[in-house]
Amino acid sequence: MSDDELVSALPETPEPVQPSQEPTVDAGSPKVYRRRKRDAELDQRDGDNFWRRSLADPVGRRELYRFIASCGTFATPFACGPNGFPQPEATWFKAGEKATGQRLFDSLAKIDRVNFYKMLDEHDPRFARREPKAKES
Repeated sequence: MSDDELVSALPETPEPVQPSQEPTVDAGSPKVYRRRKRDAELDQRDGDNFWRRSLADPVGRRELYRFIASCGTFATPFACGPNGFPQPEATWFKAGEKATGQRLFDSLAKIDRVNFYKMLDEHDPRFARREPKAKES
């Protein structure tokens, strides 16, 4: 067997992996730092405006409250199996859901307090306005 035949019998080598074509970010450059900081602030402002618009809409307030309540934010759940034995994995899962709902609840309170409390007045029984009792004579 000749050398050419041996080389042709070898499996093909894959193409070398090309490095990413994205430019490298110079984290030490003040110009790049300012641009990335500005972009992050714009993203945050856009997100806040989204939540602000959602809270300003009656349907948005209702659906946000439903989501927050469905996460178990207003309860402390402990999961049990059918025989009453504790299920720690399910309890931790529910704790994660509750933490998600609480994080959204807290962030909405910071973004738009007026409409946030309007949402609670409209949907949360803890904040329901009660008519004063008539005075008995």
